[in-house]
Amino acid sequence: MNRTRCAITGIGHRSRTWISEMVKTYSDCVEIIALCDPVPERCRDMKSLFGLHAAVYSSYDKMLDAEKPDMVIIVSPDNVHAEQIVKAFRAGCKVAVEKPLCLTPEEADSILTAEKESGQKLFMGFNYRHIPLCSKIRELILNGEIGRPVSMNLTWYLDYKGHGASYFRRWHRVMKNSGGLLITKAAHHFDLANWFFGDFPESVYAQCMQNFFGRTGGSMEAELCRDCRKGRTCEFYCDISDLEKRSNELNYEIGNVSGYDGDHCVFSNDADIYDTMALLVRYRKGGILSYTLDASVPFEGWNLAVNGTKGRLETGITDNKPYPGWQEKFQIIDAAGNTVGNKGARVTSWPSEYTIHVMPHTGTDRLYRIPNLAEGHGGGDYRIFNALFRQEGLDGDPIGVFAGALDGMASMMVGWGANQSAKTGLPVRLEQLEKWLP
Repeated sequence: MNRTRCAITGIGHRSRTWISEMVKTYSDCVEIIALCDPVPERCRDMKSLFGLHAAVYSSYDKMLDAEKPDMVIIVSPDNVHAEQIVKAFRAGCKVAVEKPLCLTPEEADSILTAEKESGQKLFMGFNYRHIPLCSKIRELILNGEIGRPVSMNLTWYLDYKGHGASYFRRWHRVMKNSGGLLITKAAHHFDLANWFFGDFPESVYAQCMQNFFGRTGGSMEAELCRDCRKGRTCEFYCDISDLEKRSNELNYEIGNVSGYDGDHCVFSNDADIYDTMALLVRYRKGGILSYTLDASVPFEGWNLAVNGTKGRLETGITDNKPYPGWQEKFQIIDAAGNTVGNKGARVTSWPSEYTIHVMPHTGTDRLYRIPNLAEGHGGGDYRIFNALFRQEGLDGDPIGVFAGALDGMASMMVGWGANQSAKTGLPVRLEQLEKWLP
């Protein structure tokens, strides 16, 4: 069996997930021939960690020219996705890219044009589609369990101390680098909404604020946690050396070489992205999405309700508390405001299953129980790698789980349009998307 010769660009935390799985599970069908990063020390550390025999490059152009890979896996910062995708297509490569596809309609145009001209295909890393819970929702909707979906309420929560804060420590905190949370994070969420509706977005109206992080949320004592006099007395203190050793097993001193620091104060003056967002999205067939994202919640999770012409579907996830072993405590207060007792429960693991509640207009309610695979985005990572490297689950693709460049553009356009709407206070029509629609 001929192995697919893969090059990976952007060597950091997420690339480690890709490399680990490719080495442990897919070495029979893929070969990592090159690693590329502006800081070659990152590549060398990753090579050492996994015992790779890959070539190391700091120049993406030189890597493409010298190695001529079959596939390029792009795990680089969001603002360079478009350039790297287009160059990969022009070099005759297949492309797999982490979300988001890119940051602007113009970049999306260049990607879809290059894909069409090259005859190659782009595989979007929308692993949420591959989570058993989300795949089942799509299946139920396609099977007509609630009729044609007409409205959707989707709320997403990021725990303030961990996941929410992380976006304000790293390069994501600057809008020009990431497009803000509405693109760098919510690309997943908008793709799910588009997928569940089975439709493309037409217009978006948004209200967005920075309420908790950045200069709005507090005062910055020092740009970097390591230089702050508050130290560990601050609940947002981040020891980058511990973080890197724990999550990446890469040398954190590399940050000094690259000029990149992942422990910026969450109240940094240069953080210009939103932490509180609310959107209304209209779809071509008349569906309406109501969406909120809040990065300052005491837990992590999401809730979904889909109303259709024949019923309603509800589900939700509480993924995790801010840290393992969280002590969940309740103070019980009566109607008069008196404390009448306390209740506590130690949460040590994620739930073993999730449920989907289907409420038809006529007939009996149905409760579907879906196993939580827990590891790797609820099993989404494992299944998306199988789809990409072994083509498993794509035989005929009955529920349309494969996500390509157009899907990536559609999800990005919602976030981009929302950012524009937040600036102007007006709805934004997603006209640039329309010319690519079937």
